[in-house]
Amino acid sequence: MAFDRYVCICNPLRYNIIMSLSMVARLISASWLLSMILYGIHVMLTSRLPLCDSVILQVYCDNWSVVRLSCIDNAVNIIYGSSLAVVYLFFLLFLILYSYISILRVCYNASSEVISKALHTCMPQFITTIIIVIEARLEFFINLLTSTNLPYGVKMFMSIQPLVTPPLMNPLLYGLKMTEIRLRIFQLLHLKKI
Repeated sequence: MAFDRYVCICNPLRYNIIMSLSMVARLISASWLLSMILYGIHVMLTSRLPLCDSVILQVYCDNWSVVRLSCIDNAVNIIYGSSLAVVYLFFLLFLILYSYISILRVCYNASSEVISKALHTCMPQFITTIIIVIEARLEFFINLLTSTNLPYGVKMFMSIQPLVTPPLMNPLLYGLKMTEIRLRIFQLLHLKKI
């Protein structure tokens, strides 16, 4: 999405040429292939571990929860998983920030209306990205803490956040951009006050 916004704002006349169907297919394929390779290695490293316990400390089963159940040294999994999470998050965040800085540079000399439109276009994705990064960091810190460091209810609440917050926030962020939806929500809130 950041690349799409970048091309749309920085190269508007060449948008249809750059963002052709084949380019979109290549971008989607590259993101799927990279994720499948990196996380496939992660799952293969985990599948070699013998398990000594069967109690998962979260609401759902993730790779780190299974690694924790191992009774042998799992330093390779910890190092690979931590580096994968850090590199993946920071690499994606860097690409998004780079595209937005480029967009702001292009809009710098433009009118305030152009800047407003660019911010209106980019802000929902930027906020969504920030939410996902915060949720991923929370997940990372939850996995670092043992079950004795946090009360069970707090741990369960924190473990559900990555599953609940983005799906709840996305319709609000992208829906409030639409004038009709925004006006209807304000009308509903105003009627309830009366």
